[in-house]
Amino acid sequence: MKHRLYWLVLVLPLFLVSCLGIDADTNIAADGIVNSTIVYTVSSAVAELGKLGANASYLPLPVAQADLDLAARRAGGELRSWSRKEGSDSFVVTAALRFPSVAAFASFLDPAGELARYEETNGRATLTMSLSDGVAPADKDILEFIQVAFSDYRIAITLTVPRTPIASQGVTVTGRSARFNMKAADVYASPEPLSISLSW
Repeated sequence: MKHRLYWLVLVLPLFLVSCLGIDADTNIAADGIVNSTIVYTVSSAVAELGKLGANASYLPLPVAQADLDLAARRAGGELRSWSRKEGSDSFVVTAALRFPSVAAFASFLDPAGELARYEETNGRATLTMSLSDGVAPADKDILEFIQVAFSDYRIAITLTVPRTPIASQGVTVTGRSARFNMKAADVYASPEPLSISLSW
């Protein structure tokens, strides 16, 4: 079973061995330029797992500045700042990124265009992000593990768009901003697929 999470919520597969919290604030300007500040907390054990060669694919988010910079540049964007603060059993990465368009930002989130999509139709722009594939209710052991492992983490996403949104799903809209805020455990243990969408 695999859960999907965005980084900015992000975009690489999230495996249950990791503990993760995300706070992402993204602003889309009238000219389409996207500025995003992302703060994410990762268990130190996850970073060690990612260093073990064959296990590197299990690290769900880039923790190195060079890796994040490369991911941004591949999508046509840039990493404007990056910092990492170490804690006793976790570390916090804070990054600021800029993209020339929402399409480039969506490509950064998911180059395959399946888990993050941006569409423009008849003057209407829509950004959609999938946060979880859903967990089968029968997976009780997995659900219990998720509730314990992610109990201290939240997934928070704020999107500010150039004009008042005309449609939304899974977010709370206030003015030009849309907010998603949920315990990480509830996101990862959702029995149904979980996604957010905003049109403006």
